[in-house]
Amino acid sequence: MSNARVIRGRRTQVVVALWLRGHGWPRARSVWGSQPGKDVLFTPGHAIEVKARRDFQPMKWLRQAKDNAKPGEIPCVVMRCDGQGEDAENYIVFRRLADDELNQMRGQL
Repeated sequence: MSNARVIRGRRTQVVVALWLRGHGWPRARSVWGSQPGKDVLFTPGHAIEVKARRDFQPMKWLRQAKDNAKPGEIPCVVMRCDGQGEDAENYIVFRRLADDELNQMRGQL
């Protein structure tokens, strides 16, 4: 992986953590460097994997998030597509449908 890609990936983690801090997660912090595990810390109930990649391997990334999740945490991936810049508000988030809020109404109808 080129140095520019590594820098872009790490910067994306910081941008996501900063966005989360401004949206109800005041303690959200990006991990430093290439630490194993979750990419954003202090988001209780969530195991966040951040990707700034040209390729698209959603199941691989979701498995990575799941592998890093503790019991009871929802694994999810935040993806920065090429050309998006640093406005994290427009990044894509994906997770399993079973873990999504759309699954909240199950049995209530």
